[in-house]
Amino acid sequence: MLHRLWQALPSVEALTDYQPKLPLRIHARDGRLLAEFGEERRELVAIEQIPKRMREALLAIEDANFYQHRGVDFSGLARAAWRNLFAGGHAQGGSTITMQVARLFFLSREKTYHRKIMEVLLAYKLETRYGKDTLLELYMNQVYLGERAYGFAAAASVYFDKGLHELSLAEAAMLAGLPKAPSAYNPVVNRERAVVRQRHILSRLLALGWIDQAAHDQALAEPLVLRAPGRFADLHMGHAVEQARQRVVERFGDAAYTRGLDVVLSIDADLQREAMRALRTGLLSAQQQRGYAGPEARLPAPWRFDRAGLRRALAAFPDSGALQAALVREVSSEGLRAHLRDGRLVALALGPGQGRRIEVGSVIRVQRDATQGWRLAQLPRMEGALVSIDMDNGHILALAGGFDPRLGQYDHALQALRQPGSTFKPFVYSAALERGYFPGTLVEDRQRVVTPAAPGRRAWAPRNYGGRYDGFLTVRDALARSRNVATVNLMEAAGPAHVRDFAARFGFDPQHNPPTLPLALGAGAVSPLGLAQAYAVFGSGGEWRPAVLITRVSVRDGTVLFEADARAPAVRAVSERNAYIMDSMLRGVVQQGTARRALRLARSDVAGKTGTSNQARDVWFAGYSSGVSTVVWMGYDQPRSLGRATGATHALPVWTEFMARAVADRTPSERERPAGVALLAGDYAYAEYADRACVRDDNDRVAGPFDCAPGASLAPPTGVAQERASPARCCAAM
Repeated sequence: MLHRLWQALPSVEALTDYQPKLPLRIHARDGRLLAEFGEERRELVAIEQIPKRMREALLAIEDANFYQHRGVDFSGLARAAWRNLFAGGHAQGGSTITMQVARLFFLSREKTYHRKIMEVLLAYKLETRYGKDTLLELYMNQVYLGERAYGFAAAASVYFDKGLHELSLAEAAMLAGLPKAPSAYNPVVNRERAVVRQRHILSRLLALGWIDQAAHDQALAEPLVLRAPGRFADLHMGHAVEQARQRVVERFGDAAYTRGLDVVLSIDADLQREAMRALRTGLLSAQQQRGYAGPEARLPAPWRFDRAGLRRALAAFPDSGALQAALVREVSSEGLRAHLRDGRLVALALGPGQGRRIEVGSVIRVQRDATQGWRLAQLPRMEGALVSIDMDNGHILALAGGFDPRLGQYDHALQALRQPGSTFKPFVYSAALERGYFPGTLVEDRQRVVTPAAPGRRAWAPRNYGGRYDGFLTVRDALARSRNVATVNLMEAAGPAHVRDFAARFGFDPQHNPPTLPLALGAGAVSPLGLAQAYAVFGSGGEWRPAVLITRVSVRDGTVLFEADARAPAVRAVSERNAYIMDSMLRGVVQQGTARRALRLARSDVAGKTGTSNQARDVWFAGYSSGVSTVVWMGYDQPRSLGRATGATHALPVWTEFMARAVADRTPSERERPAGVALLAGDYAYAEYADRACVRDDNDRVAGPFDCAPGASLAPPTGVAQERASPARCCAAM
């Protein structure tokens, strides 16, 4: 019979090419792990890289005679058989490490004597083919240790957020107790049982003489500190990680989940967290200003308030950071009581009018207050985005595509095309420079009907915010004060088609930005990322760069599959002198105009523009400082008015909160006046207008010092390069 079973044994040669499924890992620019995708959490580690204390802790409890026997420890089998006899079943297996390798790779886990015999025979066969260290390495990389972790390197990361070499003796002993029963001895869910087994393993190490009494006592006294839950949760990193995952799978197929790919992003993990914190705070503040909108749902009776019933009832309402879902149990004039999903009962007071909207069975949000009590909260009904790029290389530093990516994967930073409102105005002014209209040019700012009414069409008469008009004012002041009528008049003088085509150099897609006068007030469409790239042109001397999210993709063995250029190839969008003059005007918006709140950064190079689209459906702030271009947007997914909100009241505070952190360690950018820019009549203009160049436009709504006298020649070409940037898109290289 044994001969027949020996002949039936599978070949063990496959282990010479052991290639387990290794998950896809996504890292921040500094190497910090942001996310892991795949069926198994695993890290393949050579036996020499597994510390001695980890190997000894495992062998002490699983197979102390591993290096002495030839695959089977008969004394251990005898002890197991004797205990099983008295236990009346299969209480103990007596398997050596080699026998467990046989079971892991070739056999099932069923507890039968036939399988045990096959296990013994395979162990002999494995020992004749492989050395002890190879077998131990296979086992320590393959064994399941709970929490989707396969192998001890993955378990060290999952349970303690450490590498194997960083584990203490106490932590190694804790992990060594997992192979026997990963669920029973999982310290996350069964801490007390895990500690009992850990102490048993430490006692075994002491009895075997592998550690001394001092090391044993020190390990017993060491507190067990597990990795904080949600350390790499989706809340802060979700949108950036999801964008990267999609692009990697698009490039490498589903094999990306099993090849052991390491993906490095341009994302700065600290700035990413700050971006999400600032955006979430801003959205919650904006929602609070609009008042309580009511419960998220009202569940039909009967209601169950035990843990199982609460888990089912609140399954469709995941927690979002500190905002926890709760099911209302009781409502009174004093307040209400509600259960969290873990069964806890919380009590909280209600504000004026809130009680009328809430009843038993309502799903609400609650949040701890400063006194560690509870208060009524709510998810914001509006959404938002923040995207920040390094202007020097196009790297995306932070990408916050919404309030909570776990509540919806739609990425507003990259995917949402929204009306930019007044943040589009600088591109009108930039285009006008090339027609000879400079910061000192006077432009009319009086109410007018631009498009008279016609059959089937309404008249269009742009209005200034607040109903203020200034008669004639300089182009510089018109931008600083964000005057709508003056901007429309300037675009009319420069030519709508010219403005539309000129804006394409900054990445604005002409298909979404028609050459009509309402475009002057941002009636087109752009994504927050596209706008951040466009503003970076002004801050980088006129160059447009594609955005970079993924900087490197490699296999875990070190083979590089993709690497982005250290400096993204730039496209000359506008001349350096155009960018210089526009930069000076955008700094003026901060110093004297609608963006004065940005002065709190106390930096001389802050430049940007507020934006509020038609009927306040979108509010923006776009700007840059010290080499960082950042855009903040807020609005409803289904566009509707935000009420009295503006870019200055809602988006700008979020922008300044984030930028205070983003530029803290950067030097302000001071730029020298480029060739071809002259200081004329107290402001900048192109140098050729100092002598013979002039502007002929026959437009009485624009008046400047360079208007042509009768019979004078037109202004010569300014020599702006004609290369056009492609429409902005994320991750051009991937």
